[in-house]
Amino acid sequence: MQTYLRPILITLAILLTVYLSLDIQNLDSERRRPETEVFDVEKYVADIWENQIPRIMHQAIEIPNLLDALAYNPEEAFRQHSKVLGISNTHYFLVQGNGVITSLNEETITVAIQDTIIADIATVFIFGNTVRDASGLVDISDFANMMDFNQVSVQMNRLIRNERATPLRNQAQPGMAISLIGATEINRLEEVPSQLFITPIHYQLHDE
Repeated sequence: MQTYLRPILITLAILLTVYLSLDIQNLDSERRRPETEVFDVEKYVADIWENQIPRIMHQAIEIPNLLDALAYNPEEAFRQHSKVLGISNTHYFLVQGNGVITSLNEETITVAIQDTIIADIATVFIFGNTVRDASGLVDISDFANMMDFNQVSVQMNRLIRNERATPLRNQAQPGMAISLIGATEINRLEEVPSQLFITPIHYQLHDE
């Protein structure tokens, strides 16, 4: 073997050894969610419902204060107190209030707050993304697909209907006082509705 070839061959041998010792993996396959991994929506929502929502309920704005803020400076009210998903005109609010039940309707309970504000509390049909998005606890970027993201709302609405809306409807009577925490949605391009439609998250009933 010619002398000048020896250093070249030695260098190639070293490079080959180093290359074979490396654990080279496809980063995309490493980041990709395994096809066999199934999103456990019940477990995910149970954690939010039992552990996370109770910690944020104190952030709910008093309903009279929200309406005053929307009347005085709507841009600031939406910026400070609402949550919004992406670029949308529909904004979601966590709200709370104390009032008196005035009537039981087919699908709602009507509550008078401070004698001048009327709110309708959903007690039959719980749908949409109001509570999921008003909570601010569910980030769309955490989900592999929209189906899983939307299933969070479905499961959350099921819990609200079974554990809040139906018991409230069975217990409520006109004249009872109620303390309520819930979620509502408002379109910033439309006038604030004269009666807020609220999905219940937590409530307490009191005899007057």
